Amino acid sequence: MNATLIKIGARTLLILGVFALAVSAALVQGVDSGTTFATSGIDLKIDSEATYNGVARPSGTWALKNLVPAVDKFFNFDDIKPGDYGENTISMHVKKSDAWLCVDFKNLQSADNGQNEPEALADGNGNADGELAAGMEFFSWVDDGDNIFEIGERPLFGTTTQSAIQVLNNKTYSIGDINHGSSCRVNQDRYIGVYWCAGDLNVNLETAAITCDGSALGNAAQTDSMSVDVSIRAVPSGSNPSFNCKTGNDSGCSLGYWKNHTSNWKGYTKNTLFSAIFENAFPGKTLLQVLNLGGGGLNALGRQTVAALLNAAHTNVDYPYTTSQVISMFNAVYPAGSYETLKNDFEEKNTAYCPLSKDDNHHEKDYDRNQYGHNDKDYKDKDEDKGGYWGNINVPKKKGFSSFGNFFSFGRR
Repeated sequence: MNATLIKIGARTLLILGVFALAVSAALVQGVDSGTTFATSGIDLKIDSEATYNGVARPSGTWALKNLVPAVDKFFNFDDIKPGDYGENTISMHVKKSDAWLCVDFKNLQSADNGQNEPEALADGNGNADGELAAGMEFFSWVDDGDNIFEIGERPLFGTTTQSAIQVLNNKTYSIGDINHGSSCRVNQDRYIGVYWCAGDLNVNLETAAITCDGSALGNAAQTDSMSVDVSIRAVPSGSNPSFNCKTGNDSGCSLGYWKNHTSNWKGYTKNTLFSAIFENAFPGKTLLQVLNLGGGGLNALGRQTVAALLNAAHTNVDYPYTTSQVISMFNAVYPAGSYETLKNDFEEKNTAYCPLSKDDNHHEKDYDRNQYGHNDKDYKDKDEDKGGYWGNINVPKKKGFSSFGNFFSFGRR
């Protein structure tokens, strides 16, 4: 699988009274190990349009091109104050092959960097990790190219939680993959907007209004700094029709699918006792009975564990765990481990996409979005007016090839 990766580096310094923010950009074209990048691969180019406090910023604006390391800068400001804000619209263009597009944030770093007098008064003990990553807030969306967030445009992140420490800390977002949006066609433009606020960011999805309140960014964050690596990935959609930004080409079918397709179970039957495979967490109950349990805690873990086992056992599901691994993972947390952590892990992988639906003549939408069976209490989206979202369509976390990072850093002094 060929992949083109754009490496967008950035450095930003935030200073009380005077904040400095700089974002540099670099282009990297790479591939997975064992493959060869050739002229038939994806050619991904980037252009940028930046504003600072509503005014165009030439240093962050350029026409379509390959980016130059340490030269091109998305943001480059040297006098940013609490309440200042900025927006950057990044445009992506693919040549030679249609592509899925993803954006990855990694390696969030936050440091206190000592204290000056105002910070010492506000934060007497000091915080070795710094407060800035929690104080800087971000919002991003898939834009139509006009640099303005509008009603109906799809948010990528930052609708309710915006602090960098929550939305930029080892996160992957889909600009377009099998579960969200669509692939970017050859010679088609695709845009994302990124809005930052030195303070409290508020986004109203009903009116598309965005506000920034600088009073929330106090003296405790002075002298602090933060940085994060960011990258944009492009993966050929023709040769990777089921690609998911967070899981790559892994697949997994949801609880609803396995509840309603017991004839498609491999290696196990609906009458197999749970205790015949796992620790005896559900005495006397069969796999199907555990799959149909309600409630949270151990019951929720049990449901996802059965689905994980069935996914791992099916030869036509490219599940990231083997049956032995699923069994060991459950037994390792029962009875005294973290049920929620393992439940969330299985749930994400059980809802990547289900390749078995086409065998059962489901609608194409079901295949793409892993919507099978009936609404389950685990599932977060239950829009019955649209026929019911039968599987949790939250995109699982990425597994597979890694992307190269872009570098954003913020500091205060």
